[in-house]
Amino acid sequence: MTDISFTERDIALSSGSLRVRTAGKGRPLLHLHSAAGPRVSGMVEALADHHLVHAPVLPGFDGTAKHSSVTTMTGLADLMAEFITKECGGEADIVGEGLGGWVGLWLAQRHPALIGLLVLEAPAGLRRDELIARPANDEERLQLLHAVSANVPKETRTPQMLQNNRKALQDYTQGVDFDEALAARLGEIKARALILMGALDKMVPRETGHILKAGIPQSHLTYIWGAAHAIEFDQPQRTSALVLDFLDRGESFLVRQAAGAA
Repeated sequence: MTDISFTERDIALSSGSLRVRTAGKGRPLLHLHSAAGPRVSGMVEALADHHLVHAPVLPGFDGTAKHSSVTTMTGLADLMAEFITKECGGEADIVGEGLGGWVGLWLAQRHPALIGLLVLEAPAGLRRDELIARPANDEERLQLLHAVSANVPKETRTPQMLQNNRKALQDYTQGVDFDEALAARLGEIKARALILMGALDKMVPRETGHILKAGIPQSHLTYIWGAAHAIEFDQPQRTSALVLDFLDRGESFLVRQAAGAA
């Protein structure tokens, strides 16, 4: 892997300014961050070794300003579609983790012509309440997010910024765990999708993977062994190998038994 350096820009869109971090070259790819906010994992760096990676900061996260007209998950999807149209030549592959996967699903459903391949890492938005493990404090949250403590990224953001991130999450999701409207429209997604679930994930249950696999016509489902919810950080090499193979092969991709095994 070559040394990867991300440059940060503010892109003027119709509803406001969108902060985007970009690295690499090749086919455009959007990496949509989780509810934890934008972080550069080993997998994101591996993607930038092969693709032109754009990592937008969803408005309201990490000190960025909210867009007054973007208040819902579908609004976020439409905002990402505008970015793809303006900055990616009209098409991009999508990798979404957690919250970003939820945005990616709506993006693929609402703007099929803009989407190449779709990677969903333990996406939020399709979780039954009774199956969700809910942390009581920050320590429990970390334990649920990560199975490999040595790979937990160092937190450099202020408590106020993290609190603002949680507020932005609540504003967009309105506390909804299961998006019934999205579930009803999964069959309309035309993009080929790779669904990755952490084998040890208690925040996004296995049922979510089954719902996605049954609903998205062209989809592959596999589990990342040794990973909890933060798949990219717990198992960066296993995850990046699968994702890069999928992005390279597309419709020729096959999930191999050895890919997720120890």
